[in-house]
Amino acid sequence: MKMNTLTRRTSILAASFLMMAACGASGDESGEGPNSAALQEISLGEADAPVTIVEYASWTCPACLQFHNDVVGNLKDEYVDTGKVRYVFREFPTAPANISVAGFAIARCAGEDRYYDVLDELFSRQTAILSLARQGGQVKQALQQIGANHGITDEAEFDACLENSDIRRAISASVAAGDDAGVNATPTLFLNGEQLEGYEWRQWPAMQAMLDEALGEDAPETATEASMEEAETPAMTDEGDMSGESMNSDTESMDETEGEAAPQQ
Repeated sequence: MKMNTLTRRTSILAASFLMMAACGASGDESGEGPNSAALQEISLGEADAPVTIVEYASWTCPACLQFHNDVVGNLKDEYVDTGKVRYVFREFPTAPANISVAGFAIARCAGEDRYYDVLDELFSRQTAILSLARQGGQVKQALQQIGANHGITDEAEFDACLENSDIRRAISASVAAGDDAGVNATPTLFLNGEQLEGYEWRQWPAMQAMLDEALGEDAPETATEASMEEAETPAMTDEGDMSGESMNSDTESMDETEGEAAPQQ
């Protein structure tokens, strides 16, 4: 399900207040709305890397989990850590919105040096936490454990994190930036400012090819491609005749995985 900008911003604003209400907070009465903060993004990689990837995603989105597992790890290892790509994750919470926002708040409260570690753990525990939510289980305790694993060591500190209006504004600013960029599903990626269309990029080989093209590098030749080229090259026999063998190769079609339209009720 796709949502218009007003609906999404209203939903995230409501979720942030629900998150605070669950902790008994009264809310911020400073007069500034939650979208008033400037975008406060946390990135990985060199600031001057030739390619920048911006991902709008939610740790409660199943399609985002698949992308995280299939692509993001390889992206970090092969391109971010080698200085070729700067990677930016921008929060774009999906249903259940209050849980999604709370998880992102924990990641921000843990600090910039732990932010992506918290995201990794949130994604790894997505299935278990959403199952708890469906069963009316102890979601808060599960999130508290994640916080404790990353320096948020007691319940008072955890509650203060969820009550933090600056954190709430930062998440809302990320959502607003996505809305302004036309994001209406998760995950959505921008490569050097251009939104990637279709779904092929959700598979690592296609993403790798796009990155190499953006970097002006030739995509690495696969073993199958090398074998095909060799088979297509005629061989000279001792008698001077030209002979060659043909190779038939099967190509597998890539299923297009629908994105998680967000949020859903």
